[in-house]
Amino acid sequence: MTPADELRAAARKLRETLAALPTEDWGDRPWHVEECSDTECASACPCIVAQGEYQPFDQPQTPPIQYVADAETPECAAYIALMGPHVGRALVRVLDQAADALTGVDVDADEPALTVARAINGAATDSAA
Repeated sequence: MTPADELRAAARKLRETLAALPTEDWGDRPWHVEECSDTECASACPCIVAQGEYQPFDQPQTPPIQYVADAETPECAAYIALMGPHVGRALVRVLDQAADALTGVDVDADEPALTVARAINGAATDSAA
């Protein structure tokens, strides 16, 4: 597989994953962190990732809030919310552009877009950032 093929495969995988996300009612609203209602916590912890803003109890919730993920820590929740579908769509564009630019050109194995593609495709990557 050429580097351009790897980039296109990663873009395709992201596109398919994004297309599978439920969008009814929620559309393209950004993900954010919500406080969980865990009664075992001494205080509320921001550990739920959601899409859509929660309305006060006396206001209609239209469309309803969508809970996307639970996280063990507020830091994990913040990371998940940051990496929502908007980042995936941007990465698709970056990978497609990088694949087009690499066609027929020698590529450095450390090319950042190729490193991202290999991580998405499940290939071993260098963890150094």
